[in-house]
Amino acid sequence: MNFSFFMPAKMLMGDHVVEQNSQQLAALGSRCLIVTGRNSAKASGALDDCTAALDEHGVPWQVFDGIGQNPLLSSCHAAGTAARDFGADFLIGIGGGSPLDGVKAAAVYAANPELTPPDVYGGWKTPALPFALIGTTAGTGSEVTRVSVLTHDGTGRKKSISGPDLYARISLGDPRRYTASLPRRFTISTALDAVAHSVESYFAKTTDPISRACAVEALLLLIPALRAIQQPDTLPDGDGRERLYLGSIYAGLAFNGPGLCFPHAMGYLLSEQYGIPHGEACAVFLPQFVEHAVREEAQLSSRLLARLGLRKQELCSFIAGFTAGLPLPRFTDGELQALLPRWEGNANMTRTPGEFGPEKQLAVLKKIFQ
Repeated sequence: MNFSFFMPAKMLMGDHVVEQNSQQLAALGSRCLIVTGRNSAKASGALDDCTAALDEHGVPWQVFDGIGQNPLLSSCHAAGTAARDFGADFLIGIGGGSPLDGVKAAAVYAANPELTPPDVYGGWKTPALPFALIGTTAGTGSEVTRVSVLTHDGTGRKKSISGPDLYARISLGDPRRYTASLPRRFTISTALDAVAHSVESYFAKTTDPISRACAVEALLLLIPALRAIQQPDTLPDGDGRERLYLGSIYAGLAFNGPGLCFPHAMGYLLSEQYGIPHGEACAVFLPQFVEHAVREEAQLSSRLLARLGLRKQELCSFIAGFTAGLPLPRFTDGELQALLPRWEGNANMTRTPGEFGPEKQLAVLKKIFQ
C-alpha cells in the first residue's frame, strides 16, 4: 500500500478558544489585516474576540470586510492591496467558507504585488503571508485545507487555487458560540457541503486510507446532527453545533488530499448561475453520485453503508429531503448537451469512480433537470 497524507495546519477547538490562545495569534506578526464578510464575523462575536486578543498583545489591526459570498478575484486582490497598504505582515480570516478562502488569496496577493487578479490562477512566486482562520460556519473545512475557491469577475465561474502556503498557521473553532447565530438554512446548507466533501472524497479514485477514515468519521457526526434538525424551524443545540463543526473539519481533512468528484463540479452550475447556496447545489447531485458509486465500487459502498447503519436508498432519500423544495431550472436535451463542454477535462470527473464521461454526465443531468 502506497499513499501520502500531509496536514501541517494546527487546529484548536473549544469554548473561548480565541481568548485562551491570544498569544498564538499575536505571535504570527506585528501588524494584522483581519479579512471578513459583511455579517457573520460581527454577529457571531468572533471579530470582537479577535480584536480584543490582538489589543491584549499590542498588535495593530485593521478590518477589511469586503469579501462577499463566492469570493471574487477582485475582492481578494483588494484585500491583498489593503494588507500591503497597512503594512500587515500577517492576516486573520473570520467567517464562513467565503472569507476563509478569500483570506488565503489575499495573503498571496499581499506577498506578490505584481499579480493582477486573474494571475493567481497561474501560480505565484513569493509564498503567501502567514494567516490564521476563525470559522463561523460548519461546512467548508477550509480551516484545514490548502484550497481556496475563487470566482472570476468576468465569467462568474468558480475555480480553485491550492498550494502548501495556503494552509493556515493556526485555525480556531468555537462552534458553540461562533456558529450559534447561523440561520437554519445556512446551517443545513453548510452541513450538506461537508456531507458532500465526505461522500465524494470517500469514493474518489485518488483517495487514501487516512482520508477515507476521516470521511467516515465526518459522516458519523454530520448525519445524526442533520437528522436532529430535519423538522421545520428546528435548530441545533450546543452539542449539535459542535458535532456539525467537528464533522466539517473531518470532512476537510478527508478531501484536502484526494479532492472531490462530480457533485461539486456540477453543483457550481447551480450556485454560479441560479444563486443556489453552494452546499445545497452540491447536494442536488449527491444522490446520483451515491447511485453511481454503489454500481462502480460495491465493496467500498457496502463498508460505508454498514458503518452508517443505512441502506443505499435511505442515504439517498435523507440527502434528497433537504433539497426537495429547491427551484431547479429545467433544460431541453439540446441545452443539456450544450452544458457538457464546461466539464471537459475537469479533474472532478476524472476522480469520480469508474468511467464518468459525457454520456454518463448527460444521464445524470437528465434525471435532475428534466
